[in-house]
Amino acid sequence: MSFPKHLFKNNLLSVGVALATLYPAGIVLAQDAVQENSPNNVEEVVVLGIRNSVMQSIDTKRNASSVVDAITATDIGKLPDATIADSLQRVPGIQITRTGGEGTGVNIRGNSNVTTTLNGEQMLAAGSITTVSPNFADIPSTMVSGIEVFKSAEAKNVVSGLAGTINLKTNRPFLLEDGFTAVGKVEAIQGALGEETDGSYSGFFGYNNDDKFGASLNLSYGTSYLADYWNGSQGGNAGRWSGWRNLASEETGYVANNVDVNGDGDSNDVYYTFEGHQAANRFIDRERTGINGSMQYQINDAFQLTGDVFYTKLDEHIYMQAFVAEQSWQSIIGWANPDEGATEAYDNIIHRNGEAITLPGNLYTMSSALWQTRLAKTQNQTTATDKESTNTNLELSFDNGGPLTGKLRWLHGEAVDDSANSTVDSTLTDGSQINDKYRPANGDESWANPWGYGSFNALLPNGTEVDGTAIQVPIHIAYSGGKQHWTLPSSNLPITNADGTTSTVNETFGSNLDRYSAKSSNLTGTYSNADMDVLRLDTSYAFDSPLLNTFTSIDVGARYSERNVEKNGWIGGVLRTNEYGDAFVARWKDTVSPAPVTGESYIDPISFTELNELGMIKGISDFYGTTGLGTVYFIDPKAMDNPIAWHEKMYGPHMLVADAANVYDLQDQTTSFYLQGNLETEVFGKALRGNLGLRYIDTEYTITQSVAGSAASTVINGESYLLGPGMVASVGESITTINSYDELLPAVNLSMDLTDEQVLRFAFTKTIGTHDTDSLGGGLNVNRTNSCNITRPNGGPVACANSGSQIGNPALLPNLQYNAELSYEWYLNDSSMVSLGMFWVQGLTQIENTRIYRSDIADDDGQVRGYNPETGQFTGVVPIDSIISSDEKGDATHGVEFGYKQSLDFLPGFWSGFGVDANFTYSPSEGSDQDYYGETMPGINNSEYQSNFALWYEQDGIQARIAHNYRSKMYLGRTLQGDYQFAYFQKPTNYVDASISYEFIENMTVALQVTNLTQEHQEYYNQWESNVDASFYNERRTSLSLQVKY
Repeated sequence: MSFPKHLFKNNLLSVGVALATLYPAGIVLAQDAVQENSPNNVEEVVVLGIRNSVMQSIDTKRNASSVVDAITATDIGKLPDATIADSLQRVPGIQITRTGGEGTGVNIRGNSNVTTTLNGEQMLAAGSITTVSPNFADIPSTMVSGIEVFKSAEAKNVVSGLAGTINLKTNRPFLLEDGFTAVGKVEAIQGALGEETDGSYSGFFGYNNDDKFGASLNLSYGTSYLADYWNGSQGGNAGRWSGWRNLASEETGYVANNVDVNGDGDSNDVYYTFEGHQAANRFIDRERTGINGSMQYQINDAFQLTGDVFYTKLDEHIYMQAFVAEQSWQSIIGWANPDEGATEAYDNIIHRNGEAITLPGNLYTMSSALWQTRLAKTQNQTTATDKESTNTNLELSFDNGGPLTGKLRWLHGEAVDDSANSTVDSTLTDGSQINDKYRPANGDESWANPWGYGSFNALLPNGTEVDGTAIQVPIHIAYSGGKQHWTLPSSNLPITNADGTTSTVNETFGSNLDRYSAKSSNLTGTYSNADMDVLRLDTSYAFDSPLLNTFTSIDVGARYSERNVEKNGWIGGVLRTNEYGDAFVARWKDTVSPAPVTGESYIDPISFTELNELGMIKGISDFYGTTGLGTVYFIDPKAMDNPIAWHEKMYGPHMLVADAANVYDLQDQTTSFYLQGNLETEVFGKALRGNLGLRYIDTEYTITQSVAGSAASTVINGESYLLGPGMVASVGESITTINSYDELLPAVNLSMDLTDEQVLRFAFTKTIGTHDTDSLGGGLNVNRTNSCNITRPNGGPVACANSGSQIGNPALLPNLQYNAELSYEWYLNDSSMVSLGMFWVQGLTQIENTRIYRSDIADDDGQVRGYNPETGQFTGVVPIDSIISSDEKGDATHGVEFGYKQSLDFLPGFWSGFGVDANFTYSPSEGSDQDYYGETMPGINNSEYQSNFALWYEQDGIQARIAHNYRSKMYLGRTLQGDYQFAYFQKPTNYVDASISYEFIENMTVALQVTNLTQEHQEYYNQWESNVDASFYNERRTSLSLQVKY
């Protein structure tokens, strides 16, 4: 099966509305705090300045019917926020994750099951087509006029997340002053570690004709080139999962058996070692385009028509160039000789059948060692991503001044997220270390890289050479002071001469371009797209006198939505013929990979000398956070901007073959109804207001998963091809599952005015949340390794299946939980307040990771062996990790939020311009994972403590702010290695941002802004802080902007 890239479909209505409307909000700096609750209760508000933005946020919170925090456009614009997530980090209870230093992901109180809405209704975001967690990388902060964070749901909020809802608000023309309004902004941004100067441009044009007709257009365009240096273990995705690692026993893991590594008189200890180390020069290149707008028409005194469009586009390239020293999955996993004083000892604990068992000896981690490298390489990786989304809204509202009001809405959304990834491994070692040989159909065999460095004898931990074991190159690597340190060999390096003789050279390892060979490459990608339609009716009836002396109005509504998600994962296969003339398709373009049936190599060695003549090679010495490498050489990753085209240029014709584990279709049909009573009464002489309600949700998922066939060949475009190395079988069949459920969800939100300035709130809701579509529709992924020492008849290696994961389970139950909150708010004045809230969460659904053992998973030669790399044994079964759900209660969690906003305008003179905005969140949680010691771990992506502190100043046309964000260690999941399990964490972080602006001429403002002032970096570790897994290093970014208003 092959398929073309999906083309983005422009809906006719989207185009029509876009041409008629379109509008920018963030720079107009206006917000209607009650826009969604009462569509005709519109007040013209122009928010200018930090102080007024604080007042708007306080006003929104004070008048809300539920637990809400808000940010106005001035908040967003006054700090140098590149994305919505950067702005949200200042809200109590919000925690964000970063890529390239920019905020992208968001959770509320440690739970990432958060729904994003646009003007109160569901939106399709290109960054989260297949996930429930918001990803705002593609949305510039100038696209919105305000953000609301709902931590408790009202019954009429039929679209809400398990943990809460983030509502993005856009400005509409009837919010503008009469007449024409225009704003333009230009910005230049420079990173401290990058060489490129980025630009950002935005413009707003709006017209309001006395609230009878209005239209507006917002345009936003910007580029960013973000430093994202990365070092540590090889093979992981730091921030999501750990790098590859091994656990080497003194008994069997070293070049000789029963090696006493630490000299304690026994051989019962185990050593935690990386499979490989890397130091990466990594940059993220983003180009964002945004258009949003609105058109409003007052048809008569009763009816108003509104049309909105919200369009975003993100073109992103991630360029990574990494120097790697690795063990290459060989059976001798004890490849490190630790330095004296560089190890830490722990009890040797394994987990079997849910029980922690302490074994004899100790488990050791190490921070500094001589690593006996089996494969040294430079790795190029280019990931090209194209994300595009359009969301449209057509809305007819009714309000004739009578008791009945209503609104009818139709929304349509489309989104695309396409990506292609190219990886090229270029080796410096010649292949003798791992017996990697190039075996042409005609001609003599050679090492995989005939120009590379040869081998040294292996060393015992005490430094003694083992004769006859020329399998390694000694490279020293250490981790200290938040950095990675390399020492490369530079004398008596063995090489093979052109005439076949051997000799030695004195040169720093990796410094000679002529020693490199582009040995192996891989091309993969995913095409994802989704569309959505929503029809919704909301009505409200206000009673002439309170019903039962309590209820002032009643809200009733109905909603139907349909969402379709299609994901097509693919593998780029090169088309070749074997020695017999049989056509085959292969994933791995590797000089040692054998053609099917005949076994000869089908990729010739490619020297860097040759590629340098073509202008493809680049020398790099810039590895921030790393020392000791000097200049090493890479294929220029920008040459692979179009990964598919580059692979076809280098290797010939390719086909994009469907990867059954990542191919599925999902349809989500949901019908909702709600009934809500809004109340105003008195209790004990105190004013009580709020709402009581029920919402009913009926959801049906139709999930079609793909299953890989079992044949040794596949048919592509009517032609039959043998399956070459790494290529998956074509989709054999499809399985369709229907998963339906319905729930009745109560919601209670009450506010009591203790005094005119003090409010006590209580909220109780039952919430529901779905799963990532991958968790419902994904298939089976199998990991294979060459370390099993099984060879083909021609001597080539067999890749043995050793583990895997069953990504999707279409029968998963929905996530359900109870949420309760009690909060106290003291409004000191219009621009100052104190709040203290306590929250409680009770999970009603348990989602568990489980492991099954399958006896039907074959190695890449078709034989079932079940290789266990820890023991070196063949068990006949392969462990597969999967997920299951049950309707059992989890442990209840609770937490506290504290907020303080204080304008110091009561102080004299200069000091009256200052203000403080601070908050603190304590959000403990309990998940289902256990760590190394069997202790229960918190929820994924949760930090127990978070604080924000901002000091601001506004006076005489000057506005300034410095803001600090602290986040305690964040739990990211378990790292499993055989019977061992380690908790994977990110260390605590501190981010400081600052800005200053001056209106030097009326309506003309210049601003200087700095993000990540201290160049904080992100460090990840497994179980113990000293056991560093990886680090990311991001840059300080400085921007200078000019804004002009009319």
